[in-house]
Amino acid sequence: MNKRLKLGVLSLSLLAAHHGQAQAVSSSNTSSETSDDVVQMSPFVTSTSDDEGYQAQQTVVGSRSAQDLIDLPASVGIINLQQIEDLAATSVHDVLRYGVSGVTQNQSFNDDVNIRGFRAGTPLRNGALRNATNKGAPLFDVERVEVLKGPGAMLNGSNGGIGGTVNYVTRQPTATPQGEVQLSFTDQSAVRMETNVSGPLLRFDDLDVNYRVTLGYLDSDEPRGKAMEWEDQKFYGGALAFYNKNGTSLTINGYYWENNDYLYLHDFLDITQTPDPVSGLIPAVFNQNSTPDFRPGRAQDAFWPLESSTIDVTFLTQLTENSNLRAAYYYAHHDDRRRNNRGISVQADNYTLNRQDVRNNNTSNSHSYQIDYLHEFELDWVTINSTLGVDGSVNDGLFYQVVLTMPTLDTRNPDYTADAAWFAQFPNDDAYFVNLPAGVTGSPTRRKSHNTNLSYYFQENISFLDERLTFVGGLRWFETDGYTDNFITGETTHADPTNFKVHKYGVVFKITPSLSIYATDAQNVFPAAPGFTDRFDQSDQLGEPFRDSEGKLREVGLKFNHELTENLRIYGSLVAFEMEQTNIRTFGILPESGNMGLIQSAKDSADGWETDLGFQLDTAGGRADIILTYFNGDSAIADDEGEDYVRQTNAFVPEKISLLAKYSWTEGPLSGLRAGLGIEDESKKRYGAFILDRPLLADAFVGYTFNETWDAQLNLNNLTDERYIVQTAANGLVQASDTFRAKLTVSYRW
Repeated sequence: MNKRLKLGVLSLSLLAAHHGQAQAVSSSNTSSETSDDVVQMSPFVTSTSDDEGYQAQQTVVGSRSAQDLIDLPASVGIINLQQIEDLAATSVHDVLRYGVSGVTQNQSFNDDVNIRGFRAGTPLRNGALRNATNKGAPLFDVERVEVLKGPGAMLNGSNGGIGGTVNYVTRQPTATPQGEVQLSFTDQSAVRMETNVSGPLLRFDDLDVNYRVTLGYLDSDEPRGKAMEWEDQKFYGGALAFYNKNGTSLTINGYYWENNDYLYLHDFLDITQTPDPVSGLIPAVFNQNSTPDFRPGRAQDAFWPLESSTIDVTFLTQLTENSNLRAAYYYAHHDDRRRNNRGISVQADNYTLNRQDVRNNNTSNSHSYQIDYLHEFELDWVTINSTLGVDGSVNDGLFYQVVLTMPTLDTRNPDYTADAAWFAQFPNDDAYFVNLPAGVTGSPTRRKSHNTNLSYYFQENISFLDERLTFVGGLRWFETDGYTDNFITGETTHADPTNFKVHKYGVVFKITPSLSIYATDAQNVFPAAPGFTDRFDQSDQLGEPFRDSEGKLREVGLKFNHELTENLRIYGSLVAFEMEQTNIRTFGILPESGNMGLIQSAKDSADGWETDLGFQLDTAGGRADIILTYFNGDSAIADDEGEDYVRQTNAFVPEKISLLAKYSWTEGPLSGLRAGLGIEDESKKRYGAFILDRPLLADAFVGYTFNETWDAQLNLNNLTDERYIVQTAANGLVQASDTFRAKLTVSYRW
C-alpha cells in the first residue's frame, strides 16, 4: 500500500510542476482560443458548449456528421464525462448501468453488451473500428460513451451486430492549459490512478498545436472477493492536434495498454434445480460450495496478459464554402496470451467439478480507414446535404488454442495437489501449441485469418419548411473477402468474394424547435465467414456451416428537449421498435451433443418500447439532475413458432428500469456538496438453457468540492450486498457479480 501511495504523491507532484509550466506557456500567448474556434467550423466535430449536467446535445455517430440528437432519425444514447465521474466508472458496464434504456450486460470482463435482445456489434473508438479484444476497453482517456441502437452498417461501415454499436470518444487536446489527477482507493485495497493533462504546445501565425497526455494505473488483489482474481493495468496515451487557420485540422490519438487482469468465470451451479415444466429452462442458482472464496484452480497457474497498441488519425478540411472533407485512419495491435484453469460441468453428485486447462495465444492486427465528403446545397425552400464516403479494413489474426481435460475437483474440500503435477508436466510455451503432448486428449486449434472489407456509400438529407421536415436516405455497398489457414490440416479456406447492399431510410419532423417525431428503417447483412463459423463445442467443429444472416429494424420515436419553466428542463425520447435477424449466431444447446455452444437459430425477433427521460431543476440553493430509463419488450426464437410457450431470445431482458438522481448544493453552508443515488432493476432473462434472476441494485455517492482544484467523492456500489449470476456458459462455468464495494476518489484539477 505504501508503494501505491508514493506513486500517487509522485504523480501529483509532477503534474503540479507541469501545471506551473503550462501556465507560463499560456501567459505568453494571446490566441489560446483560436484552435477551438477552428474546430467548430467543421461539420464533422461535435460541440459540447450547450451540454449541462448529464445532458449531451450532439453526436456524429448517428449520421457521420455532427447533429443534434433531436434532428436524428435514430435512437442514440450518450453518457458524458460528468456521469462517468459521478459513477466512478471503470468499465463500460459501470457506464451503461444508467442513462441508456434497453442496454444490459452479458459478461463483465469484456465489452459484451446486449441491446434490445441482440448483441452489440464491434465497438468503435472515435467513430472508427476498434477491433475489440476479449477484455473491456480502457476508460482512462475516454470523455464519453455513445450507443447507436439498431443496425449500424450504413453509417459505420462495419457490418456488426443488429443490436447496435458502442462508440468510445477520447478526450481531445485543449487550447488552454488544464489537467486532472484522480486517485481512487477501495475497501478491497485497490488503487486506481488516472491522469489527463492537455494544453497548447506550439503557436505560429497560421498553425496551432495542442497536446494531451494520459497516464493510467490500476492494481487490485481481489476486486470481486475472489482469491484467484486480480487487476493489474498500466496505460500510456496521448494526442496531438494541429489546427490551421484556413479550417484544416489533423488530430492524432494513441495509447499503449498493458492489461494483466485475471477476471473469469469461477463459479458453478446447483444442478439439482428442477426445470420449468413448460419451457424446460433451469433456474440458475449458485451451488452451495460455490462461495466467494471458492476457486476452480490455483491462482499461480492462471494468467492473462494483454498488450494493446492503437492509433487513430483524423484529417478535416473545408474544401469550399459548402463542402467539407474528413479522412480517418485507425490501427490496432493486440497480443493476448492466457491460461484458464476452469470448471466446465458438474457431475451428478452435485459437488464434483469437471475441469479444463484452456490455453490461448492470439495476436491480431487491424487497419481501417474512412473518407467522407459532405456538400450542402441550399435554396429558399430546400436544403440538401449530400454525403459520399468510402470505408475499408484489413484484419489479420493468429489464433492458437488447446483445450485439455484436467483432474476433477471435489468442491466440498478442494485439494489442488494434482494441479502442481499437471502444470509441471505440461508447461505453457509456444511449442505447446505446435506439438500437443503425447497421451493427452484435447481440442487443438491453430489458424491464421485474413479478412478485407471495402464499402462505399451515399446519404441524402433533404430538408423543407426551414429544415423542420427532413427526409434521410442512404445506401452502402460492401465487398468482403478473406481466407483462413488451418495449421493443423494444412488447408486454406477461401471465402467467396461477397457483394451486398444495406440501407437506412428515415424521416424527421420538428413540430417545434424542442420537439420532433421520427421514423426509420435500417438493415444489416452478415455474410458467413470462411473456415471457422461452424457450430462448435469447445473448439470441436460440428454441424452445418453458418449461413448468411440479415438484420432489420423498424422504429418510430418522439424526441424532446424543452424548457418547461425558467428553472426546469426536460429532455429525452420515447421509442417503439421492431427488430429481427435471420440465421442468428447465438449461444445455446448443440443438437449433436446436448452441450452448450455456438448455434444458429433460424430467426430471432424482438419488439417493444423504451423511454429515456432527463430532468434538470434549478432551485434556490442548488441543482438536481435526474435520468430515468424504462424498457419493455417481447422476443421470440423461430423454433417456438406455433408453441404455447415462446422462449425469449438469448440474453433478452423483457423489462428494465433505472433511475439516477443527483443534487448539487451551489449556495449556502452546503455549497460544494453533492449526493446521488442510483437504482436499477431487471426482469429475468434466458441465457442458454438457464434462467437468470438478477436482484434490484442500488448505488450511492457523495462528493465535496473544496475549491477550484481539490475534490473528493465516496461511491458505495451494490448497497444490498447481493451476489448474483452474470453469465452461465455451462453449469460448471459461471460468472458472478461483485458484492458491496466502497471507493474513495480524490481529485486535483487545474
